[in-house]
Amino acid sequence: MPFDMNAAWSRAMVLARENFSLLAVIAGLFLLLPTVAIYLVVPGMDQLFDPNANPDMTPEQMFELLAPVLAWSLPVMLIQFVGYNAMVALMGGGRPTVGEALGKGAKSMPSIIAAFFIFMIAYMLASIVVVIPFTMLAAATGATVLGAIAPIMIVAVAVFLMTRLSMTMPAVMIENMLNPLAAMKRSWDLTGPHQWRVMGFWAMLVIAYVVISLLITGVLGVVAALAGGGVASKLILGLTNGMMGVIVGIGQCALAVSIYNQLAGTDEAEATSTFE
Repeated sequence: MPFDMNAAWSRAMVLARENFSLLAVIAGLFLLLPTVAIYLVVPGMDQLFDPNANPDMTPEQMFELLAPVLAWSLPVMLIQFVGYNAMVALMGGGRPTVGEALGKGAKSMPSIIAAFFIFMIAYMLASIVVVIPFTMLAAATGATVLGAIAPIMIVAVAVFLMTRLSMTMPAVMIENMLNPLAAMKRSWDLTGPHQWRVMGFWAMLVIAYVVISLLITGVLGVVAALAGGGVASKLILGLTNGMMGVIVGIGQCALAVSIYNQLAGTDEAEATSTFE
């Protein structure tokens, strides 16, 4: 049976709606608070993510602002991944409590981190393999169009691998596959027969998110500027971006569970519906 986008979306919305109160608590703690904190703690965060704040910013100034952001990115990413793991576990079946879901999310972190680094290595190697022929042909023939294709191919490789490995987290959290290679293989096998439809589904959602995000960011820049900068401006940007992260995070985890259930053939009766 082909992958049904409408069914995946509908089921994801049901999962998110029926578990929203608990998901909101987890997302608030692990997605919203770290986002607000990084805006308040990291100097120049509001300028870095608001292009209108300083349109004359030089690359050197941008790098100076970016350095502390990168330093904070790793701990914040780890905290947020615990939240993502817990939300997938909460919706994935077995009716865990919030505490059990958080414990499982923390326990699975080594597997998720290892899978992330394996993905990055695979992506770099695949990109090199794909790009080298185009680069060599461009150098040999002088056809600049071949060189221009190389960056497009790099993006295509990333999208393909992300699609094929998008079920890794559900495999870890729902099937308890703590071996990252086994979880990645499980994702690869599940998405294989439906890879183009799954890829198209994720692509549509990402494009919609980017468009909405750009619109909201533009409005936020104006509101933050009217707030006069300082703590008020940082709070506006931090809270709004944090709330966007909460909504997107809940939706993304619900979609991952919904897609996994459909691809794995999980009986909906076994999937989580409500938690008291």
